[in-house]
Formats: sequence, structure tokens, C-alpha cells
Amino acid sequence: MAFTYSRLTEISQIAASAASVYANPSSKTTYIRSITLHNANSSAEVVVLYNVPDNSGSVGTAAIGNQFYKASVAAESTVIIEFATPGIILEDTNDTIQASTTTVNKVTIQIMGATE
Repeated sequence: MAFTYSRLTEISQIAASAASVYANPSSKTTYIRSITLHNANSSAEVVVLYNVPDNSGSVGTAAIGNQFYKASVAAESTVIIEFATPGIILEDTNDTIQASTTTVNKVTIQIMGATE
């Protein structure tokens, strides 16, 4: 299975409460290979990421049971999270990656991968 990996999302800011940063398109399978986080704040920010299954075709709700990353990102630093092949797989319409951080609009996120 050969893919051309590319940018799945533009750089966007993370909210203080969990919200979707990527939603799987209809009739597609997405393979997430890396997530880049950048903390532009002058203090550390806790970032939480969730792999949230759809809820009967609608966007589901982030919860501790679908959390896959929680870490303090140092001030003015960048973290790159890489996933082994095939990556995080999103198969259903509106399966999502959701994110939250300590302070709204201080941390940015960008997701790289492929869809088929």
C-alpha cells in the first residue's frame, strides 16, 4: 500500500476545550502519520489529543477513553508526534481528531497523512 503523504490540515489554533481539528471525509479512509504542535505562549501549555469515533455519522464527543496524547509543551517550542505505518486510521465519516489546550489560541496544530 503506497501513499503520497501530504498536509491534511492547515495550521490552526487549538481551543481551550476539546474540539475537532480533523474530521474524516465521507467515503474515505484517512491515515494520520504525524501531528505537529507549536506552543507560541511564554509559558508551558498542556495539550490533549483524542481519537474520537463518529456518533451514528455525527461528530462524537472527546472523553478520557479516546485520549491518546497528553503532555506539557514547553514555552515557545515545537513537538512532532510521528506514528508508525499505517498511522492512526480513521475509517468512518466524521471520525475525528480532537484537541484541547490550557489557554485558547496559544498552541497550533497541523496534521499530515493520506486519504484513500
